[in-house]
Amino acid sequence: MVSVQDYYCAPELYDLIYSDIRDDIPFWVAEAKGSPGPVLELCCGTGRVLVPCLEAGARVEGLDITRSMVDHCRAKLAGRKLEASVDLGDMRDFEGPGRYALITIPFNSFLHNLTQADQLATLARCHAQLAPGGRLTINIFCPHSARLAEHDGTPRHIKTLPHPEGGNVRVTDTGRCDPLEQRISVMRQVEVLDPAGRVREAHDLSFELRYVWKPEMELLLTAAGFGRFAVESRTGYTQGFAPKPVLEEGDQTVWTAWQT
Repeated sequence: MVSVQDYYCAPELYDLIYSDIRDDIPFWVAEAKGSPGPVLELCCGTGRVLVPCLEAGARVEGLDITRSMVDHCRAKLAGRKLEASVDLGDMRDFEGPGRYALITIPFNSFLHNLTQADQLATLARCHAQLAPGGRLTINIFCPHSARLAEHDGTPRHIKTLPHPEGGNVRVTDTGRCDPLEQRISVMRQVEVLDPAGRVREAHDLSFELRYVWKPEMELLLTAAGFGRFAVESRTGYTQGFAPKPVLEEGDQTVWTAWQT
């Protein structure tokens, strides 16, 4: 197996970079609360989704490959007096204490599997760890051909966010796309600016994703043992994460696959 990297940035920086991503949380809370049995969130990271699910009363466990993320998430739970199992593990090769009614992989995290073999291994493990009738729910983006072409080595300002201590956080990405391997490689610069706009911290980061076309995802799910699955289109993470009637390039998608 190709090794999945430790997550590309420190937990505290992750929370800053993604502080504006909130619109998908009600969806995941509803999924977890509606589950008839135990829930496992893979790639739970710092608890961006896990914590609100637990606060809403859902029974959710977490798994992540990066020790610092797991430790940070556990500290968050302790600070909020929440109890849940959050363990260190690999989504391609994990084994829970029991079988789950629902396994979730939010926020494009499935795409950190950088080969088709790794993606298939993750789906097969999920199938094996689901209880009969259980389901897997994954959120990934639908590739957009024009946007993929924009990953041409040109730096692009992604967003500027307020810093909780004053000033701003500015994020700039320089991406490269490999269409043969279906990989996007990103060099990310995160600058922490003081209230006068001066850079007081700068972080140079990098990460990769392997995107998946819709017909390929259907084949992967079938090969992993899922006999029934469906895909739903949704708007972006800062656009309500609302259902759409027709799937289009660039949409966020929610895949649901049932263990039958």
